[in-house]
Amino acid sequence: MRQNPSGSRVISSGSMIRFSFAVLLMMSFAAPIFAESNDRLQTLIESLRKNEALYENLEVHWRECYGKQYYPEVEKASVPQSSDIEGHWISQQGKFYLNFEGQRTGPPAASGKTGIHYQKGFDGAQTRFLQLRHNYVGKIIKGPAYDYRGFHPHSIPLRWARTAVPLATFLSGREAILTHPRGTPGDVVSNLFPTAAYRGEEELSGLRCLKVTLYHVRNKGTAAERTSARRDFWLAVDRNYLPVKTESYNYFYSKKVPIETAVLENLQEIQPGIWFPFASSITVLDGIMLREKKRSVVSWKREYTVSEVSLNPEYAVEFYRNVPFPEGTPVDGGN
Repeated sequence: MRQNPSGSRVISSGSMIRFSFAVLLMMSFAAPIFAESNDRLQTLIESLRKNEALYENLEVHWRECYGKQYYPEVEKASVPQSSDIEGHWISQQGKFYLNFEGQRTGPPAASGKTGIHYQKGFDGAQTRFLQLRHNYVGKIIKGPAYDYRGFHPHSIPLRWARTAVPLATFLSGREAILTHPRGTPGDVVSNLFPTAAYRGEEELSGLRCLKVTLYHVRNKGTAAERTSARRDFWLAVDRNYLPVKTESYNYFYSKKVPIETAVLENLQEIQPGIWFPFASSITVLDGIMLREKKRSVVSWKREYTVSEVSLNPEYAVEFYRNVPFPEGTPVDGGN
């Protein structure tokens, strides 16, 4: 490097050659590493998809308990304190049935109990749907009306998102989510591009796991692009790639402390080589306490306890049509 008559520095041709060579050298190392990481991610997603398919025909009975432990003042009139629900889910050759029934205890400002009831059946042609609001209402819908409340073991950590798409699809990005048969426009907000990355292999609770991170990239490809959150998954290779642990980081609150943690436990072999989590939970911290006080205060926790599970249920098609509407129920779509 030398100075020109004006005093500014000029890079010599030799220096430029050395600089260009260094850049090319770094690129030559980085490109294979990136390609290898992307290949591993795609292999992981394909393995996950194949394992999720093992549970397409499934019957599950479970209990779902929610409890809110911490109340900032603004939530005392709007957020329920607890709920206790019994769930029954069946999926069989494309047909499905859901019964989701229990009670909810209201917030401290109105702590009375109210009923919860969703019942839904799809017989391969139409969906019958009964829902308890203030009173019962019914719907008859042409085609399948998928429901996030259905019990898919790989998707337990995604129940926060209220999405019915499989985990492998969620890791495949925005277009895959929105074009999946179970996808809806509400699964991904307009400026969000979920972007997965393979992070390597780790051992967790004695299980060999592959770690993958799903970044919440906003305004991808624009000057305003940024990452607002991430979710880390540990997929247990020898347990059908079940996500035995996930940690979610919302960068508005903290990049270092997960605001949400989900775990799948009590894994039992329900058929040779097929495992199922008989206990799982999602724990969420209070965001304001985490951001302003740097304290990890549990806001709420939801726990799932499975009592019965079986693969390959066999019910006649009439079973999936048996969603009766109580007398006087208004029915949308009915004749």
